[in-house]
Order: sequence, then C-alpha cells, then structure tokens
Amino acid sequence: MASNRWLRAAEFVLWVASVAAIVVGVGAVLSFALGDGLLTLKYLLFVVGFLMFGVGSVGIQPRVRRPSMGRGDGESSPRSSILGSLSTDSDTEYGLEERIQRLPPLRDERLPVADRVSRDWKLFAASLVVLAVSLLLEAGLGVSA
Repeated sequence: MASNRWLRAAEFVLWVASVAAIVVGVGAVLSFALGDGLLTLKYLLFVVGFLMFGVGSVGIQPRVRRPSMGRGDGESSPRSSILGSLSTDSDTEYGLEERIQRLPPLRDERLPVADRVSRDWKLFAASLVVLAVSLLLEAGLGVSA
C-alpha cells in the first residue's frame, strides 16, 4: 500500500506532465499547420504559458478573511472579489484526471479528488513547464525571428 503523500506527488507530476505535453503537442500541430514552424510554436507557448501562469498564480493566492461590516458579532467572512473567485478547483473530476488515475502508479489505489493537490497549483506548475519549453526553443535551440 503506497502512502498518500507518494500518491499525491505521483498524481501531481503526471497531471503537470500531461497538461504540458498536451499544450506543447497541440501548439506544435497548430504552428506547423498554420504558421512558421518553431518560431510560431515558441511564441504560442509563451502566450499560452503566460495565460496559464496568470490563472494559476491568482488561484493559489490565499483567501482573504476580513471582518464583515455591520454584523457586530465579531465574525469574519471571506471578502469576495472577481480575482479572489478565479480558481480552477472543484469537486468534479475531468476526463483527463480520470485517465491519469488509470496510469501505473495510481492504477492500484485511486486517489480521491479531495486528497489531490489543488488544480490551481498544478496549473501553475504546468505553466512553468510550458514557459520552460518556450525558453528552451529560444535559448537552447536558437529559434528567433
């Protein structure tokens, strides 16, 4: 029986790698079909990675609890705002996550949705991988305009 910590780490790594691979794969197909090949892929990965980074970084921010006005009971309530409510977390399992649960490290013991690492943290980490691939294309492979 694997520990819950090991299963969480395995699910996190598989999710981040899967999402990053999907973004890079779809970006590669689009950039070679519609654009200028590697140069278009580099820019596309940068833009998509930057957007993923924004959503993920807003989602991982702690929820602010401020005293509510007019209640008088000393209770605090979460302050809602548009940015504070931007999150990818939910109790629903998406199709990709169901498929990840069937992969070898997780196949034997299914990790419940509530025990998994937050989807916001996984999106943030996947964005860093996508941005790293974009950087690798420019700095490592010399793809530039």
